[in-house]
Amino acid sequence: MGSAEISEYLRTLDFGGAGELTLLDLLEKRTQATPDAIAVRSPAGNMSFSGWLDNARAISALLKRSGTHRPNTPILVWVDTADARKVVSAQHGVLDSGCIVAPLDDRLSVAEVKRFAQDVAATAAIVSRGLLSSRKNEDLQEFALEGVAADGDPLDLIVFSVEGDAFSFFASVEEGMRQPADMSRSDDARPGPDDCALLAFTSGTTGRPKAAMITHGACVQLAERMVNDVFAAPRGGRPIGRDDVIQSPVPSYLPTSIVNTLYAAVLAGCPLSYRGRRFDPVAEEKEMVLAGTTVYAGAPAHYAMMCQRPASDDSRAAKVQVMTASGAPMTAALYRSMLERWPGVAVANWYALNETMVGQTLNFGQDMNLDATAVGKPIWPTEVAIVDDSGNPCAPGESGEILLRAPGQMTGYYLNEAETAKRIDGNGWVHTEDIGFIGQEDGLLRITGRKSQRINRGGFKFYPAEVEEVLLGHEGLADAAVLPIPDAILGQDLVAIVVESGGERGRALTETDIRDFCQNRLSRNKVPSRVYFVDQLPRSGFGKIVRKELIAIWEQMASRDAG
Repeated sequence: MGSAEISEYLRTLDFGGAGELTLLDLLEKRTQATPDAIAVRSPAGNMSFSGWLDNARAISALLKRSGTHRPNTPILVWVDTADARKVVSAQHGVLDSGCIVAPLDDRLSVAEVKRFAQDVAATAAIVSRGLLSSRKNEDLQEFALEGVAADGDPLDLIVFSVEGDAFSFFASVEEGMRQPADMSRSDDARPGPDDCALLAFTSGTTGRPKAAMITHGACVQLAERMVNDVFAAPRGGRPIGRDDVIQSPVPSYLPTSIVNTLYAAVLAGCPLSYRGRRFDPVAEEKEMVLAGTTVYAGAPAHYAMMCQRPASDDSRAAKVQVMTASGAPMTAALYRSMLERWPGVAVANWYALNETMVGQTLNFGQDMNLDATAVGKPIWPTEVAIVDDSGNPCAPGESGEILLRAPGQMTGYYLNEAETAKRIDGNGWVHTEDIGFIGQEDGLLRITGRKSQRINRGGFKFYPAEVEEVLLGHEGLADAAVLPIPDAILGQDLVAIVVESGGERGRALTETDIRDFCQNRLSRNKVPSRVYFVDQLPRSGFGKIVRKELIAIWEQMASRDAG
């Protein structure tokens, strides 16, 4: 198959055909077709598809020499996102070795990394030197660092063999890559489409994080869906191709980033731009112009932070065609702000979760104008059902738990059959634990809360999203979250934690202002009893509120008030 044929083959993959490939096939075929095309843009430098494949294969060879390499077992990738090239090279190197990628947040504590290693029985880990040197020595007791050079580039990668929560130094990736190695492919450990490629860790907001297993074939199927549906539909159905540039502020360690944008860009043959370690709204808009970004994939919080700043020459010069939002609720006010800031852009809102990965429903076009807060309608071949507490179907307009079923969803939780049985029923439906309803008139799916976050305030039950949507409609607030707290009489009471517009809070608003605003728009039972002002809310890399950290903020403020 010639390069032109390969390129055409990749571009025209249908959903079923995509599921017959692995992520190894995908990058190899792309490299054959367009070896010198840019794959990844980052402040640390650009990387071509062939450069990416070469780096990955060198890391794969090093892993196979580690002595603990066992195909089809997880390898942790705990790599600093300041250089996305190293993150994606490490991830694909794990896949090339026949193992499963277990990507970790570079902000984790050492104790958290050890827990993840134990939970998934990891056999090895690829770690950035700087993540270790920045930790306290007492936290590194299970890391055998003999052989690790005392100094070096913080972004250099180190391979550790892992047993339980004990990490033993094996080799520096940079030094290992300078040594002659057999770069030829061995098929003895080459995974197939049905083998697990990726562990997508849940947020752990309701307990210890679980690892959703996504197969190679599923990852390619889901990348195909992004290229030919999620990114394509808002611009008239035109698939993403080599003339496009995808840009995303979603950190490169997140599974949604890996599937939704990274390998979608491989399939399309276009560059993917990551701007660095942490989100910078000014740098993001500059990159839109410098890179010629046509597709921007972020979370509502990313767009909100950009829209809070005065429009600049970069805002006006950006030629982005599609902006997609997911991971957190979209508000009508933010949608209007986006259209004002980037005239002509098609804004889309989509819904999925780690257990199903990419967009399962999509809201765009006239439906988005009708209700920007809705998450749209199912994308073929996804099926959506709404059921009550007894598992019976809900009528249109009636709220219940959202169930999803589609090719490409997780096969289960790694080493956790009990939790798998709770989330995937005998008919293949994934129980999302999200609460929502399908509009009787428009057929749009709307999410109203999480089963685990339902508030019971003196017998009156509702969800945080109902109150947060109202708070975010206040023009003086940039961000808001509500939190149920214990109450001796009501069982649960409600507080709001908010961020004023315009950066650091200037105390222009008062608690009374916010409560009065809510009282005019909510039933009395839903009005927060207290309002706390902070500089920013704790959000994950994908823009979701980190509930555990939000609780810590409230406890600190409540303690201060009590004192």
